[in-house]
Amino acid sequence: MERQSASSSSSPDAGQERVMAAAKHIVKSLAVSKNAADDMMHFLSTFDPRLHPLSSPETCDEAEALGSGDQEEEEEIAAAEEVIRRCNSTYSSSEMIGMTDYLYAVDDAIAAAGHSARAAAAVHAAMPRLEEEVRSLLSSSLRRLSLSSDEVDEATPSASPRHGTLSPDVKASVRGVAGRMLRAGYGPELAEVYVSVRRDALAESVALLGVEAVSIEEVIKMDWNVLDQKMRRWSHAVRGVVRTFLTSEHRLCDEVFESDEELGHECFADVARGCVLQLLGFADAVAVSARAIEKLYRTLGMYEALTDVQPELEALFSGDDARGFFACEVSSTVEQLASAVRYTIEEFGHAIHGDASRRPVHGGGIHPMTRYVLNYGGLLADCRGTLDAVLGDDGLGDGTEASTDSGSASTPSARCIRELLTLLLRKMDEKSRLYEDAGLQNIFLMNNLYYVVQKVRESAPLRELLGDDWMRRHRGQIRQYETGYLRASWMAVLSTHLKRDDGTAARQPAAHRAPQGASAKGFNAAFQELYRAQTAWKVPDPQLREELRIAVSERLIPAYRAFLGQGSRHPARHVKCSLEDLENYMLDFFEGVQKFVRW
Repeated sequence: MERQSASSSSSPDAGQERVMAAAKHIVKSLAVSKNAADDMMHFLSTFDPRLHPLSSPETCDEAEALGSGDQEEEEEIAAAEEVIRRCNSTYSSSEMIGMTDYLYAVDDAIAAAGHSARAAAAVHAAMPRLEEEVRSLLSSSLRRLSLSSDEVDEATPSASPRHGTLSPDVKASVRGVAGRMLRAGYGPELAEVYVSVRRDALAESVALLGVEAVSIEEVIKMDWNVLDQKMRRWSHAVRGVVRTFLTSEHRLCDEVFESDEELGHECFADVARGCVLQLLGFADAVAVSARAIEKLYRTLGMYEALTDVQPELEALFSGDDARGFFACEVSSTVEQLASAVRYTIEEFGHAIHGDASRRPVHGGGIHPMTRYVLNYGGLLADCRGTLDAVLGDDGLGDGTEASTDSGSASTPSARCIRELLTLLLRKMDEKSRLYEDAGLQNIFLMNNLYYVVQKVRESAPLRELLGDDWMRRHRGQIRQYETGYLRASWMAVLSTHLKRDDGTAARQPAAHRAPQGASAKGFNAAFQELYRAQTAWKVPDPQLREELRIAVSERLIPAYRAFLGQGSRHPARHVKCSLEDLENYMLDFFEGVQKFVRW
């Protein structure tokens, strides 16, 4: 019994001895790695303080120092935890001094979070406040975009001092908070807050430029004056958005996400996506809506603006997926706009050719179609570089007036303009037949061609596209119309009523003068009719009007002078006007106001 009792009482001691022996064996086994041995001894000592003597003297010293360091670290963690807890409970965005202490506490917690569950918990507790701090800094300190309506109309709206970005101080604060969130592994949470705030700020700035999200249905139903203004503003805004807004957003993303570039690129793509797609959506709606000639110039302007910034826009996106996505979207919209321009120009030509109105212009003046075509022709010429890119090698029609003119451009835009003007002049020739009087037909043709030539002469782009030979040829055509008018209107008067016996208008010797009663009456009647008709004819251009009067006077006045010189037995009865009267009457011609001779 005693042996058994002794054995029973010594059993715990024997067990402890076995544990101690095993511990010594482990220490010897781990001798090859001092750090491993120290770590194991530190672990075992938590179960039995007597294991401390197993360490070597050096290990004991290090363990003692480590214990002191652990205590200091625990104190730092506790202090950081207390600051985070206290500040979380009394958080106010205006407490900047408190925020500085808070950030230092977060730094301490992040430093210990890798090996301290308590520190990791403190970091986790701090993240909601850091998220709100980022949101507050990005939102409340935004300096809003401020552009007047005149500034919006500029080609590239310049950022005023209140442009929608961050001040340097706020930007530095955002970087400080964001850096801590990234170090703590809370990048996704930071990205969510950042994208939400900056996306809304960007949308607000774009809206201030006059660009709003509209559907295709809204564009189709929109009044032209409203749509015209929106298209004009869009062309200006797209340059400002890419070169000012998105460029500054890209720079801000790079700074905020400096330690995680890939996440920064993703955030920028998310911020920009809504804004870019809104811009492209409006352009797509314009492109697929009803094609009207009125939209031609504005659509071409939108195409020019988008292609102008296309390389810069695509270069802002770094990731292959994001860059590929935006490049595809932009290219699709560019092609839609180009297709709309080509189709509208083609329809423009068809509209000129197919015009079937049978109402002549009063007095043979300038046809509204002539003004219309030259107006848009001048606008197209101003955009000739862009038009060349849109048309490519297609041109407009069959190239009837091909580029044989010396000095003319052989570009697609030049072929397009020449073809449009050829269609116009053919249509004017057709419409001249609406007038019964051959003289008025020539006046109408002369008015319209003169207007075309003058507009081309006044427009350097049109003159460059059409060439010198085109100008000379059509000036010569104007002279032909003038000759046609003189022949049709005055040949009968000159050859019948003011003709001498030998068929000339020269003065005969006095001995051979014949009574002129019959001829005088005939001239009076003929001139009365011509005066009544041609005072109602309209020659709008003052220079052309004066040239025509001179051309008539050069033929009529000498013949009438010779007629009067032949004498008459009853001049008072048959000769109703003097040379001076006749010259004064000529001043009333081509004014577009019908008058009558009262004799």
